[in-house]
Amino acid sequence: MNKKIIHLISLALCLCLALSSCSNKEKQRVENSREKSQTEETTNKDEEKEKNKDKLEKKEEAKDKKEVTDESEDYKKAGLLYNKILDNIDSYEFSDMGEDAEITYTYDLVYTRSSDIPDLLVAQNTEYGLSYLKIFSPNDDFTKEISADEIITIGVASAGGFRGVISQNADFTSLLYTTFLSGTGEGKEEEITTYIKDDSLKINRDILWEGNISDKAKDEAHMIYFSDIDDREKIESLASNKNEDFRKVLSEIKKKEEADNNEDSAIKEEDIQSSSQEQVDSDQTVVSGVVRVFNHDEMIEYQDINPELLPDMGEIYVVLFADEAVDITLLTGAGDGYHTNISDMISLPTDMDIYQDQHITISFGPDDGHWQSDFSLPINAARMRNVNVIE
Repeated sequence: MNKKIIHLISLALCLCLALSSCSNKEKQRVENSREKSQTEETTNKDEEKEKNKDKLEKKEEAKDKKEVTDESEDYKKAGLLYNKILDNIDSYEFSDMGEDAEITYTYDLVYTRSSDIPDLLVAQNTEYGLSYLKIFSPNDDFTKEISADEIITIGVASAGGFRGVISQNADFTSLLYTTFLSGTGEGKEEEITTYIKDDSLKINRDILWEGNISDKAKDEAHMIYFSDIDDREKIESLASNKNEDFRKVLSEIKKKEEADNNEDSAIKEEDIQSSSQEQVDSDQTVVSGVVRVFNHDEMIEYQDINPELLPDMGEIYVVLFADEAVDITLLTGAGDGYHTNISDMISLPTDMDIYQDQHITISFGPDDGHWQSDFSLPINAARMRNVNVIE
């Protein structure tokens, strides 16, 4: 009986051990399966994450490429639009000069705000020494131009003494506009910027300086060299620009223009020196000196004349004060032939007020002026109708 019980107990223990072993194996299998599943899930997640990362990077690359392409397209579109404006420049309103006026057009590319695209600055040039400027910009989608109604005047007026000069500021964000009157020298400098409102280009003017032009400090600015409208090299540079800041491109263009201008000036100086020698070798009188401009009261005071003797008729007097007194042969005002006087003061044509405060060299012949026969200003000065500025 005891043996039978012992045998049953042994069988039961064996069964328990077998069941336990099976249970452990199943547990291990489940755990292994779970670990494998988790590993596969993690791997899948990592792979998916990597795929998403690649997609994102490709998307960003595509976006960057599109932005570069779009920017290049903007430059191209602006170039096409500016060419169209110049091709039809006669259809735009500048200053009304009349049908018979001799007019030419020139242009430059300038910046008047923080836009990537430069503006088109067009000059209507007249035979009277003045030019009238109009600023053009593209609209947002480059489908048409927008322009400012306001006209900017530069140049030298044939009467009234107006002088106007425009330049690009140093960092290519605005224009510098300087005006003054040659008779008094009084003037101002304005910063010109633009903004777009209601599909129209508006101009801002901020005064930077006021005073006498002789006291004005030199600006750190880029000179504007206008190109003939048939010369589209600058616009071609704009249209072909890729992703480079065009301000840098324009800066290099300005440097080349300045170098070319300096070279032209050097050649002109050589021509002037040669011309000066030719004048000396001929019957021409050559005189060097400083040009001064006087109004009536200033001339009266300078020559110490009673103001009651000569009424103020609003004249200006342009006078060259020679470095040294020279013999000058001219016709007499009375019409009795030529007369030679020694003088250090020469009255110049009034349109030579553009040389105010400059040291120049002039030449003239006996028939280019006369000695006065009346009591008029400036007293005892050779009166010139025509002179040749050779330096």
